[in-house]
Amino acid sequence: MGTSSSLLSGYFMQPQRRSYSKSFKAQVIQECAQPGASIASIALSHSLNANLVHKWIRVQAQKNTALQPAFIPLPIQQLAGANSQAASSSICVEIQYPRGTVKLNWPTESAAACATFLRDLLR
Repeated sequence: MGTSSSLLSGYFMQPQRRSYSKSFKAQVIQECAQPGASIASIALSHSLNANLVHKWIRVQAQKNTALQPAFIPLPIQQLAGANSQAASSSICVEIQYPRGTVKLNWPTESAAACATFLRDLLR
């Protein structure tokens, strides 16, 4: 009875998934990016499922399009007599989100603090 249970335990083992190195995935993705390349034929040439290669391409595209925080310079138009109003003016920003709108009025004297706040808000 002891030998049959050891045979059965080996029979019910879960097969392990294959794992592929990052360099191999990058090579396959690069081959697929060539003009006129067929993802299915490239997958078959590497003994891979085409759906797996499509997944690798999607994941790589998501990594490449991740938002990176960056400064965006905006042109400022000077109005006649703007120098006298500069001390009392404020920074007005409106940001649209799916759940609502954020409106921000900040004094221009503390523009650096406004930039820090916006950078943290938009992360």
